[in-house]
Amino acid sequence: MGRNITASKRGFGYDPVTRSLGVYVDGALAASFPPTPGRTYFVNNITGASTNDGLSWANAMDEVSTAITASETYRELGYGMPDVTTNDYIRNTIVVQGTGTAYTKLTALPLYCDIVGIGANVRGTGAGVPRIGSDTVAESGCVSSSTVRGLGVYNIQFQAGINKYCLQSTSMFRSEFVNCSFMTNGTATGNPTAAIYSSAAMGSIIFRDCFIGSSCSVDTEPDIGMKIEGTHFHNCLVENCFICGLQGVTIASTCTNNWGSMFKNNYIGDASQTMSICVNDDSAGHAHIVYAGNYLRASGVALDLEVDGGARAIGNYEINGFVAANA
Repeated sequence: MGRNITASKRGFGYDPVTRSLGVYVDGALAASFPPTPGRTYFVNNITGASTNDGLSWANAMDEVSTAITASETYRELGYGMPDVTTNDYIRNTIVVQGTGTAYTKLTALPLYCDIVGIGANVRGTGAGVPRIGSDTVAESGCVSSSTVRGLGVYNIQFQAGINKYCLQSTSMFRSEFVNCSFMTNGTATGNPTAAIYSSAAMGSIIFRDCFIGSSCSVDTEPDIGMKIEGTHFHNCLVENCFICGLQGVTIASTCTNNWGSMFKNNYIGDASQTMSICVNDDSAGHAHIVYAGNYLRASGVALDLEVDGGARAIGNYEINGFVAANA
């Protein structure tokens, strides 16, 4: 005579913490598929909270800064495995929902992480734009004093008020900003000092399809679009960007490590206010930064390249005509 045997209960389960798919037998994990490298953190400043883990929209974090802190903690743990302390290069993702409220300014940026904004076009202003920095207070959008590597930023707006910076970095390497905007904030009372400011070093940085300006009112673009100081601006690419301000691009004389960098196919010039100089490159020593195929419009000088200007200016145009560099 036979007897009844209780069947085992088998099924699949997804673990949002490790992002792994497991096989469960009678409620116990029997096998696990290799987890996807890195974590994804979700950020929404309307529905999120600082106490949430951010691993789903239902449990979103409140601020980009909260997610950055979590991403750095997880990365430095070696992919969340206590016995692995050397895997600091694991890449996380932070997804930022554009809402009706700007996100709080940043005082730090993550390493080996992608920050991706979803919402309205970042060249606009106000509701729906994933924007970082106060709409009303004269403060910078981001001031990063530590060294940043391996950062990718996509579809994010950094905004700043009078005498501040949209994005200020000390040292940044092997990173990129794509389809981002660097704007004067929504209730401008004056011009930010610069949209993008590098105070020490930039290496292997890409700015592509970015917008520097203001949509809040006329004559409020930054004093300088891109302000490069310090010693390094090497292997960098600024491509297909719109750059406006009282001055377009300034490169300090201290910038002696500048090989392999190029400004390519950008518009640098007047917007709602007149630009006095498009490019003022005072980089000393062996100047290498190349300016190729840019469209320039200024009331004063288009290209002022301190050293070897003729050889570094290739196919640039100003008001329907070719323009040579002052050198």
